Amino acid sequence: MKEVGVRVDVIIKKIKFTTINKTYTELVRDWRGRYCFATQYANPDGKRIFLTYYFVRKGYTISKVFHRNGEFLYYYCDVMQMHQTGRLRYVMVDLLFDLIIHPDGHYDLIDIDEFADSLEKGHLKKRQQVHALRTLDQMIRLQTEGKLIPSFIQDAKMFPVPPAPSKRRV
Repeated sequence: MKEVGVRVDVIIKKIKFTTINKTYTELVRDWRGRYCFATQYANPDGKRIFLTYYFVRKGYTISKVFHRNGEFLYYYCDVMQMHQTGRLRYVMVDLLFDLIIHPDGHYDLIDIDEFADSLEKGHLKKRQQVHALRTLDQMIRLQTEGKLIPSFIQDAKMFPVPPAPSKRRV
């Protein structure tokens, strides 16, 4: 994997029905075309780093999750509804289903309860519900066949992270 030689930012508007919507700008770390690219960010806990690949047309993201020291932990996959709205601008609706794929290949399906809650509250349109279920089914089938995580993600390394700010006593 090679880092983009020129600084290229992508603007992502993420909509999640269970949290506040947000728009953020991220540095593209791996560009494989406008329908597949990666960004890297630290989880708010500061201990985990997510190298996230956005598969815009497939409707999901795959994050390779590292410990801050660079050790690979697991993959975190989100079912999303995504589309491009402009040059390097994307809207992503989190459709709540997530897969955690462990290094040995077994997976956990999580946030089914969030999906059910969103259905009850009428947050998801019928086409989003169908997309979420079909995409999740496809992801599980691919993982069962050992084909969900492409080799370029399996081989990906974490990009250097600035040191965590030290805690000073006053």
